[in-house]
Amino acid sequence: MNERDMKLLLDNQALKKVQVHYGVMSQGYMIVADGKPLETNKKETREFKTLDAAAKLLFKLGIADFAVKLKTTG
Repeated sequence: MNERDMKLLLDNQALKKVQVHYGVMSQGYMIVADGKPLETNKKETREFKTLDAAAKLLFKLGIADFAVKLKTTG
């Protein structure tokens, strides 16, 4: 899912769950919407260095309510 797809889902009120996950391997964050990671145009998972950067993008898209998941195992 890219940024444009996410915006379309949001505009049609079809986006149910948005989370920001911490990636241990990448030492950064990624946005997951309805179980699908936000991707770049090259179909690679888009990574953010800080939680603040991910939150700014979500706010820009009009998403103010999201969960943060820092631990993805256990």
